[in-house]
Amino acid sequence: MKQLFILVTVFLLGFSICRAQELPNLKAVKLNKSANYKTAEPTALKVSNYLFATSIERRNQQRIEAGNFLIRWMNGTTDYTFYVEDREMNLFGFDSDILLMYMAALTKFMLEHPQIKDKNEQTLGAVNIVLPYLNKESDKKRWPNLLWQLNDAYQQNKTAEFLKQIDR
Repeated sequence: MKQLFILVTVFLLGFSICRAQELPNLKAVKLNKSANYKTAEPTALKVSNYLFATSIERRNQQRIEAGNFLIRWMNGTTDYTFYVEDREMNLFGFDSDILLMYMAALTKFMLEHPQIKDKNEQTLGAVNIVLPYLNKESDKKRWPNLLWQLNDAYQQNKTAEFLKQIDR
């Protein structure tokens, strides 16, 4: 009986992990009216979670579709303002994969914490989501110097102080 319980638990865990990596049908999601963006929020969150559940692969067509959808949603929604300014560009460079993951982290953080309106808190929240993923997944040779410094600050639990320092 105990072996059956363990077997069922392992099966269900494997099934839930596989489900976490499924991408919703993005072609069925219409983003042609303002109201569509509000109803697409759960899809945007699923897309963000999908991006974090899969490895960075430049040839993965589903990741490309997910990234395109996420950027379209971020550009069109009027309920959220996403700040990607010089600071973020300097931190994450012009590597589209790394920048996409920051955008996914920003989306995830803002959808999960809609009450937080301060852009510095939003940036900090997104950085705390994206850095563990980048540490695990990313080709660190592509990291800009400032991202290395941010990562060092993150490892020392000094991310907020580092972000304030580079704002000056």
